Amino acid sequence: MKREITKIDFASDEDYFLFEEKSEVRHELINGNLYEMSGISIFHNNIVLQFIFLFSQTLNKDNYFITFESYKVRTPDGNYFYPDVMVCEKDAKRYYAEKPVLIVEVLSESTRKFNLVDKFIQYQKLETLQYYLCVEPEQQMVMFYHKTADSEWVTDAYTGENDTIELKELQLSFTLKDIYKPA
Repeated sequence: MKREITKIDFASDEDYFLFEEKSEVRHELINGNLYEMSGISIFHNNIVLQFIFLFSQTLNKDNYFITFESYKVRTPDGNYFYPDVMVCEKDAKRYYAEKPVLIVEVLSESTRKFNLVDKFIQYQKLETLQYYLCVEPEQQMVMFYHKTADSEWVTDAYTGENDTIELKELQLSFTLKDIYKPA
C-alpha cells in the first residue's frame, strides 16, 4: 500500500500544528509533504500498550517521559514524525520532542520499508537517540538498532520469547515475552 502524499505550503511549523489539531487523520510532515497515517491492527495496539506499561513501570520519570502515537518528534531537518512510542529527555515542546533517547515503531505491510529505511535515516540525525526498535506485530521479531560509544549504529534481531533486549542508557531490560502478550 502506498502512502497518501499531499503538498501543502505551511507558512510556519505552527500552521502545521494547527492543521493537525483540526484534521480527522494524522499526517507526518516530511520535506514539505504531508503523509497520511494509516490505521492500526489490534496486534499493533497491544504491542504499543505493552511498551507503555513496561516503560511506565520501570523508567526513572525524573529524567524521562514517555509518549505514544499522537505526539511528534522533530528531526534536525525540520521533518515531523509520529513514532508509536518514544522515551524522551525532559525538554518537550507543546506538540513535539527533539531529544528522544528511544523510539519504537510497530511495523505493518504499508510502513515496513519506510520505517526500516527512510525513518531510520532521519532518526539517526537525532543526536540524543540511542535506541530504535522496529517490532513485527504478528510474529515475534524485533529489530534492535543501538548506537555505540563511537556513534556507530549496530543492528541485532531478536526472535526468541526469552531473548533479552538491554537498554543500558535507560537502565532497563525486557524480554520479547514482555511485549508479545495480550493486553
